[in-house]
Amino acid sequence: MSVLEKAAQVIDVLNRNLGPAKLGVIADEVGLPKSSAHRLLNEMVGLGMARRLEDGNYTSGYRLVQWGHAADLALGIRQAAEPIMRRLSDEVAESVHLHVPEGNHRVCAAGVPGPQTLRPVIRLGTILPLGVGASGKLLLAYATDRARAEARQQADDATEASWPDEGQLALLRERGWATSTAEVESGLTAISAAVLTRTGEALGALTVAGASSRLPAERCAELRPLVVGSAREIARALGA
Repeated sequence: MSVLEKAAQVIDVLNRNLGPAKLGVIADEVGLPKSSAHRLLNEMVGLGMARRLEDGNYTSGYRLVQWGHAADLALGIRQAAEPIMRRLSDEVAESVHLHVPEGNHRVCAAGVPGPQTLRPVIRLGTILPLGVGASGKLLLAYATDRARAEARQQADDATEASWPDEGQLALLRERGWATSTAEVESGLTAISAAVLTRTGEALGALTVAGASSRLPAERCAELRPLVVGSAREIARALGA
């Protein structure tokens, strides 16, 4: 069994106990020697996944609360967004995706495939970088300075060459939408609009994507108000 599976078992034990758990209890329940359980718990404490109390017992860490909040937010966005995304996909006859920011990258939280044969294939949970693609550039514009710096460090040469400068990022934040052609995949064009809170934080980026032959500049200009309007509708549905 992997270390990750053992850590998940420890989290389950900590969550099952009504109060703090003793090292021996945790070791017995996950089938580890006390010494191994102690090492694993020390690592988890260092990562914020567990807390060691003054009496030496353990309880869940605050990082799990953050992860739970992020998961609840992603699920809430998906439930609110999917009906709006299906309607938008029917209206524009293209695929629609919703990406949410997660640190220095983005994750596909929901998707509605379009009716066309040539279409982007982005599965739920797919992790993609910031800084590339319509939604990647848009979410980069709303990201923290730290997330931007980390995303740039991880960028490949092609992404680095087209990295938005501060002026371009400011423009993206001002207008709340972005477009891209052949940035993530050759032959595909995307139009993305930010799903914003009242305070201007980006909860996600709603994107219509399809073959560049079907989405020339004029067609993108026609679709843009629909994408922006749908993103605002998602924000309202979330009470953001």
